[in-house]
Amino acid sequence: MDFKNAVSLVKNDLNDVESLISKSLDNSVPLISDIGRYLSSGRGKHIRPVLVLLTSKMNGYEGKRSIIYSTVVELIHMATLLHDDVVDKADKRRGSPSVNSKWGNQASILIGDYLFAKSFSLMSEDSDCRIINSISRTVVKMAEGEVMQLMESYHLREDETPYMERINRKTASLMSSCCEIGALLGNNGQKQEKILPDFGLNVGMAFQLVDDALDYVAKEDRLGKPICKDLREGNITLPLIHLYRTVNGSEKKRIKEIIESNDAIEKEHIDLIVKMVKDHGAIDYTLQVAKQHVEQAKKTMSGFKNSEYLEALLTVADYIVERDF
Repeated sequence: MDFKNAVSLVKNDLNDVESLISKSLDNSVPLISDIGRYLSSGRGKHIRPVLVLLTSKMNGYEGKRSIIYSTVVELIHMATLLHDDVVDKADKRRGSPSVNSKWGNQASILIGDYLFAKSFSLMSEDSDCRIINSISRTVVKMAEGEVMQLMESYHLREDETPYMERINRKTASLMSSCCEIGALLGNNGQKQEKILPDFGLNVGMAFQLVDDALDYVAKEDRLGKPICKDLREGNITLPLIHLYRTVNGSEKKRIKEIIESNDAIEKEHIDLIVKMVKDHGAIDYTLQVAKQHVEQAKKTMSGFKNSEYLEALLTVADYIVERDF
């Protein structure tokens, strides 16, 4: 089974999710509708809704509540992207102009706020306190991760632990919650409610690690944003952390001077660091760590009865580390 086949198992449900997202963004306030349509035209692979839908079906749930919660997690994800682009001063998102570059920072922040509010409004209509608690905790973690990233900007260190904690909160926590939702909807007991969040957490960790590696080596037209965006913004990710602890003293000093200077990082310095990242095996190391998380994710699922939905989930995990390389 490949990723396309895995997604095809929930194709009809994904169409319903798209419809509910569109309905949620159709508003009497014209700016909300305008930006909503723009966001709807440029969404990606729907990894988070796919996780909700596949885990729900693997646990025997066949109702429409999975559509609601798939929409909720996607709206939350969309909101974080709008806010991220303002913080990062991004002018592109998935190859197209970002919302903040087209409508301004104020509109981007306010529409992000609207998406958060709408997601919680949808949850309140279903009124499942277990799922509301899961998502509420996750949104808190995501905000904490964003603040941690801000605090650690341009701060080089050899220890990767703070970075791992940050991506755990910022990215992996939402994918963990997606899988926990599937377990809770299936209502098959505490075993699933513990194992599936662990699966999602490891998949989310791998997802962010691969993203951080791609930032250094992907083609800009495939990445959908300028390469080395993290480096330019002082976002210290695992490839740079591994490079910094690997190089000799003089190289370490040079990297520190480039990263921690108050000036914008010049192209020649970016080219130098990219070359060093590649030459010192930092990309390979990052991908190795990502693959370890995928293998751990797959191990957690070993006790589940084999099914096409389980196979699809394992395929999604593999896809995470294979994409765009």
